[in-house]
Amino acid sequence: MDAAARRLKKLFSKISPMIEPYTQEVCPQCQEVCCKQRHAFPNEKDRIFLGALSVESPPCDSSRSPDEQCQFLGRKGCINPRWMRPFRCTWFFCEPLLRAMERGPEKRYRQLTALLGEIVKVSNDLQVKFLDRESP
Repeated sequence: MDAAARRLKKLFSKISPMIEPYTQEVCPQCQEVCCKQRHAFPNEKDRIFLGALSVESPPCDSSRSPDEQCQFLGRKGCINPRWMRPFRCTWFFCEPLLRAMERGPEKRYRQLTALLGEIVKVSNDLQVKFLDRESP
């Protein structure tokens, strides 16, 4: 198992409890759910990460309309652990969610943005490492 992938999984596990209080506050009141089926499908970066962990992504239902609510969205949010979700699901913050985070404790907001930056860096490093292995 790749060390960068293990690090990335650990970072996702660390950031999740920092995001969830805000999503629990904001998302249930949302009139337009942003968790759409079209976002459920992993992209290349997600597949590289999960492959480095020797894990397959959760199977997506391609028969669902892309504009339907995501098949993984439950009453309390996503049913998948954050590290198994497409990266975009951690990275995207709607305006109401951003406002809630900005109103929260400054220290937590700084920690959250620092962790997001580290997640991006490790994820990019992992992708470059994988693509370097693939090139002749």
